[in-house]
Amino acid sequence: MVTADGLDHPISLELCKRLNRFYEALILLSSLMQACSRNGQQPNKASSDVSEPGDDYRMTQECLMNKLAQICDNRRGGETVTSVAIIQLPDCLVYAFASNQRSPKEIKEAETFLLDLFEYLSNTSASSSVLMEEATSKSATYVLEKILTFNHERVQCYRIGLVQGLTQCIKDCDRRGSVHEKTSQDDEALVRAAADLRQSLIYHSIVDRGKLGRFDESPHWAELQHFIGRLVSYLRATQTIFVARRRHPELFDIDSIKIKFIPSSRPLPNPMNAFQAGLDPLQRQTVRSAHDLIPRMTGDAEMIETYSQYADELQVCKLDELIATQCCKSNPRGFRPIVHSEVLLLDWLRKQFAEDMHSIPFYEGNKYIGCSKPTCRLCEYYFAAHSSGVRVRSPHRNVYRNWAVPDALVEGETSRYKDKMIDAVLVKVREDALTALREKVCVRKRFDSNTYSSMPTCQSLTGISVTLDDLSSRIGGLSISSHMHPRVYPSVATRIHVSSNVEDTCSVAAQGTNGGSDDESGGVLVFSGRNRRS
Repeated sequence: MVTADGLDHPISLELCKRLNRFYEALILLSSLMQACSRNGQQPNKASSDVSEPGDDYRMTQECLMNKLAQICDNRRGGETVTSVAIIQLPDCLVYAFASNQRSPKEIKEAETFLLDLFEYLSNTSASSSVLMEEATSKSATYVLEKILTFNHERVQCYRIGLVQGLTQCIKDCDRRGSVHEKTSQDDEALVRAAADLRQSLIYHSIVDRGKLGRFDESPHWAELQHFIGRLVSYLRATQTIFVARRRHPELFDIDSIKIKFIPSSRPLPNPMNAFQAGLDPLQRQTVRSAHDLIPRMTGDAEMIETYSQYADELQVCKLDELIATQCCKSNPRGFRPIVHSEVLLLDWLRKQFAEDMHSIPFYEGNKYIGCSKPTCRLCEYYFAAHSSGVRVRSPHRNVYRNWAVPDALVEGETSRYKDKMIDAVLVKVREDALTALREKVCVRKRFDSNTYSSMPTCQSLTGISVTLDDLSSRIGGLSISSHMHPRVYPSVATRIHVSSNVEDTCSVAAQGTNGGSDDESGGVLVFSGRNRRS
């Protein structure tokens, strides 16, 4: 047994070495992602899994789960990234939630928010939603206000980003003779204004200019597109809830459902320091370089020489500096790996049910975990290697070094499966690192939540065309205060009709990869990633 730095109990030399191998490979991969990004290489656009399965019933359920997770993810930075599963017990339905890093107090607040929301939906007649009434109805407005109140801090971030993006984009338009005015509105008016813009012809120009911005280093059009999409997503979430209530009324019966939040994991100490206890004193290093890490990836001498040369070519992008920064204790972003919410929830479900039952009793047998964000690359590898067959949202392929398997420090007979999972993910991480060294290109997204998180849901009145100047006049003078004053402004509460086709309303797992997503992490940003995680 060895005593690792930052741990309150000794661990075996074998475990120490296993974790050291894993995090050395992860540090190399994450540093390569940054270096490849600096190298100016742009990967091909990842394929989108926008699909329209024939089973609308299941699609609605999965869409609801993603949206419930989203409205619980109320802060940027990755700590509140949330996952949810629906479990069918003999006497009730359990909504099981998990978040990356919520305190007990924050868990209680999230539970209260959800219970209040479900109680209102349970006690409000669903008959009006059969005809899919416009999104300005009394019940839809109430639910939207509840969601925006709980997510006020995040909405303020979007508001600031939108105002800044508009300023830059309008300057761009001014060079073509545009003008603009400024007035003020509140959160709900802002969301509805963004929804109007999303349905207008001018939005297509924003998308086109955003795509160009990815190549000419003028990102404000893409950012504007992103913030509009994120604001509209709250209206989409509200609409999805009402669609789901009509199709799955049993999911909203307050007398037969329970809300369960799983405690978040305890962060590990900095692995680059803690797990060196398993190394010979002469091998211990405060700072590693690519030449130190590559021999840890393979024992093939020829490969080591070849890939070390590849690493030398990336020193122009300061690869070794990136590695050193990520290893450093004083790194302001911190290196404290946590269990991401979807992995944490799967592990809890396995322990809670799979040991006593043949399988986890998912509602309607749908083995799916919804999440507020698309799945990160390491979570993707974890679920692919897991024996449960549980599905999650499609990945955005970003890599976060603050990632850990559940019970990483547990040993004994019960830890064999955990060790197997570490090794399975390690194989993929090493493959990706060697590929990045060889090809000097990486697949990644700037934002990690989909701008196109839903199929189109809102149809504006015929002839509506909202310009950038119009949107600017609605939000230009917004007060960025911490207080929420929810109310509807008739001038902006355009009658937005909701499609009766659920394919138009629901977001399947990780729909688009186009556009952007929120750049926050359940860990630390790799290429532009999560610890801004919006």
